Amino acid sequence: MLQTRNALRRTRRRGAAVPLVAVSACVLIGMGAMAVDMGLIYRARVELQAAADAAALAAAVELLDVDRLKGTPNLTAEMDAARAKAAEYAAYNKVMKAAPTVDGNGSNSPDGDVVFGYLNNPDDLSEPLSFAQADRYNTVLVRVRRNQIRNGPIDLTFAAIFGIQTANLGAEAAATIKDGAVGFRVTPKTGNAGVLPLALHVDAWKQFLAGTLSNGDNYSYNSATGAVTSGSDGIRELNLYPGSGTGNQLVTPGNFGTVDIGSPNNSTADLSRQIRYGVNADDLAYFGGEFKLGPDGTIALNGDTGLSAAIKDDLESIKGQPRAIPLFSKVVGPGNNSTFTVVGFAGIRIVNVKLTGSMSSKQVLIQPAFVVDDTVITGPGSGSSSFVYEPVRLVR
Repeated sequence: MLQTRNALRRTRRRGAAVPLVAVSACVLIGMGAMAVDMGLIYRARVELQAAADAAALAAAVELLDVDRLKGTPNLTAEMDAARAKAAEYAAYNKVMKAAPTVDGNGSNSPDGDVVFGYLNNPDDLSEPLSFAQADRYNTVLVRVRRNQIRNGPIDLTFAAIFGIQTANLGAEAAATIKDGAVGFRVTPKTGNAGVLPLALHVDAWKQFLAGTLSNGDNYSYNSATGAVTSGSDGIRELNLYPGSGTGNQLVTPGNFGTVDIGSPNNSTADLSRQIRYGVNADDLAYFGGEFKLGPDGTIALNGDTGLSAAIKDDLESIKGQPRAIPLFSKVVGPGNNSTFTVVGFAGIRIVNVKLTGSMSSKQVLIQPAFVVDDTVITGPGSGSSSFVYEPVRLVR
């Protein structure tokens, strides 16, 4: 390239015409140089985006606030964990063979590397992150940069000929873990829906969350092992079985809160299957393919004869596992002729089962629990639902 430029200068000094071949060579060399650097920039952009995507997804998973289950929401520890995850997963995805770093942004500045906020409708790309209520944050935005401030700019190879030594680049991604379940949809990719055919009155659930209705705190869930043992873990319990003095008492005679998710003629065998393995596509075919609240925020379910000793082993088999239950606002009619008006869903886990003995001694004790399920449908009109989430996903 230097020899060609010198040849051109000598030719100009002699007053001779510049050979077309020499001009063409310069143009081709310049274009080739730019193509090489554009390739470097494209590669860096792709790698930066991959790092931002991975960091945002990993961080958003950490926003499930255990303190919410205890009735005292506080995301401080969860945001600290999310910042660490963002840094960890960004570093896993090298940019131009170097592991990028991100700043934790402890002040949660909107222009920082890791930013927390709330999105009501993640599918609305015009909705800005809200910072109004820190204990409701459901979204993490991560920026991964290669510039003078963070990680250093990208070194260019041939653009230096034109005085361009480096390029400042960056990428960002936002991931949300969205609650507000309005229903469930089963597809070949999702597997069965983790919703139980056991319903609870929405007022009882609200009183339970408010701390005015409870069966105490006598069982402990170990998140590392999935085991339930006797003892306190700071998360209150509620008896799903009616007639015990607390819990699900707002049902009609002959019905103890079991519902038919699917055909109104579900048998005990169907209830057992749904408890153990979840609700399948054939069950939801009765509703046209998805079990979802209607435009008025409700869906009707037929009642069953109730909780019986026949399903005790089924309930025991899922003890400690997260499941969703329907919440109803009213029920009319007795036994198999009852109709429940479902208005939402709640995430729970069963911690104790006792279906023999006197009415007052029977128990299906539940704790609130986070349910993250591929089959969950979220959307507006889900104000009665809690702790039921669709999986974390990229939204920006």
